[in-house]
Amino acid sequence: MKPSEIIKAVKEALNLNRRQIMHLYELEEFPISQERIDSILKNRSKKNSANATYEELGVFLDGLISYKRGKTPAQPPQDVILDNNLILKKLRAALNLKEFEIAIIFELADFKISKTAIKDMFRSPTHPKYRECNNKTLQAFLEGLNEFYFDGGEA
Repeated sequence: MKPSEIIKAVKEALNLNRRQIMHLYELEEFPISQERIDSILKNRSKKNSANATYEELGVFLDGLISYKRGKTPAQPPQDVILDNNLILKKLRAALNLKEFEIAIIFELADFKISKTAIKDMFRSPTHPKYRECNNKTLQAFLEGLNEFYFDGGEA
């Protein structure tokens, strides 16, 4: 999935507005303009839409963790490859999701996955039972997340 699609899906699931998204970047002291956020959130078919970078997605997720769970002491920057497994880990941390809640989220998206497979996606890549989270799995998780946080209000 593209970084912008993930940001938009999380925005929709958690009902975040542009000001709140800007605040997430501010928490991480990441310089981003409101215009850049607007272009990331625009529909791909619209003029001036832009795809987020993986760095912008990572900072967005880190800001979400800081917002939901509190700021952690500053750590030296690390070069980390942001893959689907790390995106899942960051969302789990930010939303303080338990294993059974993650299973429910997948069920809400009508996505069949065992609890063992879910555990395996959160393992270290060097672990023998590590399971890679593919785009289809991440997309199902984001769809289920939207249902999980649906408040029943009318649009």
